[in-house]
Amino acid sequence: MKSLILGAALLFAQPEVQTTVIRSVKFENFKGISMVDVTHRLKDRGVRVTVEQLYEPEQVTSARKVLQELLEEKGRRGMEVTSTVRQIPPRSVEVTFKGCRTSVYHNVRTS
Repeated sequence: MKSLILGAALLFAQPEVQTTVIRSVKFENFKGISMVDVTHRLKDRGVRVTVEQLYEPEQVTSARKVLQELLEEKGRRGMEVTSTVRQIPPRSVEVTFKGCRTSVYHNVRTS
C-alpha cells in the first residue's frame, strides 16, 4: 500500500509586538555624582536603561535601586530616588530619575 502526502501550508496568526524604545534618560539632583559613575554602576549591575534600548519596567525599577545605593555610598543619605516615565508618541519613552530629599530622615548623632 502506497501513500501520497501532499504539502500543506500552515499559517500562524501572531499578535503585533509593540516595542517601546527609550529615547531619553535624565538624571536630576544627583549633585556630586558624575554621569560616568552612574553609567558604570548601572552597567556593572547589568541594568539596561540607556537610549535606544527596549523599555522594560523591571529595568527601571532595578536602576532606581542601584541609584539609591550609589547615593548612600557617596554620603547622600536621606535621599530617595524616584523615576518617571513619559510617553513619547508613537512608541517611545523618556525616563527621568530624580534624587529627592525624604522628609522622614533625621540626622541622628551618636555620643
